[in-house]
Amino acid sequence: MKTKKETVTRTKFNKLKPLFWDYEIESVKKHLDSAFVISRVLELADPDQFEVFRNAVSDEKIKEFIKSEKAKKLLSKKSLNFWQIYYGIKKT
Repeated sequence: MKTKKETVTRTKFNKLKPLFWDYEIESVKKHLDSAFVISRVLELADPDQFEVFRNAVSDEKIKEFIKSEKAKKLLSKKSLNFWQIYYGIKKT
């Protein structure tokens, strides 16, 4: 059975490539649910890129990251505030 990560088509995933200009894209694909990758998407993605990413990584994983201490370190205050509002997460 394929995981959610594997169901994102190569064409759709290519939309995320510009966000990771400084990394090998295959490495990014292997670590989609890492704090670094999630933070890069939440900071830089446009709505289409975010939807592709969201389809590859669950909302629960994204919310878990937003609630974490890592989010406070990796996201700007403005981005963290936006995503907390977007997902209905109370500020900590």
